[in-house]
Amino acid sequence: MATARAEAKHNPAQDLEAISHKRLAFTERGKDILAARLELEHQGIRPEERSNWGPDPRDLAASMLDGSALPAARSPTPGEELFQLLVEQQAVTIALDELAERENQARRIAAAEALRETADEWRRLVRRRAMAVIELRQANQEAATFRERLRRIGGNNPNLIADATSGPLFGPPVVGDGAYTFLESCVSAGIISKKEITNAA
Repeated sequence: MATARAEAKHNPAQDLEAISHKRLAFTERGKDILAARLELEHQGIRPEERSNWGPDPRDLAASMLDGSALPAARSPTPGEELFQLLVEQQAVTIALDELAERENQARRIAAAEALRETADEWRRLVRRRAMAVIELRQANQEAATFRERLRRIGGNNPNLIADATSGPLFGPPVVGDGAYTFLESCVSAGIISKKEITNAA
């Protein structure tokens, strides 16, 4: 039962793929129409609307009365063919505009669905980043303590290798900077606790 429900579940990504395939097909058809149209126009053909698409009324009446076969529809003239190409070209343009709107809507739906399905994964990633910031703050504090201990012994700043002490990564925490804002937003979202930040101070 669960499998059947999973198969019946609507997939916005599939809608987006179907629309994309249809858009590509219409685009290719538009190219074919343009090529055929330019060829006819290069021959000096002018568009001519076809007036009788269906059978003649007398032929149709005869067919209704005695069952005689209708005469085969005549082939369009070059002018009629050009006219039909122009009509189809307009139809393709309208269809592509409509597909563009459908595609935008499908993308919004697919993006929202993907965001919902990956929400837990994203929260885990955000927590890892937050804990990395907290761990770096703790390491910076321990490095400062280490540095101060050696300074007291030698009477001046020790010449420690790879000793970075400033900037957004290695300087002291600053209220309102990027790291501060990030951690506060994590607390607001319930991803980390205020205590976890305080313990790192």
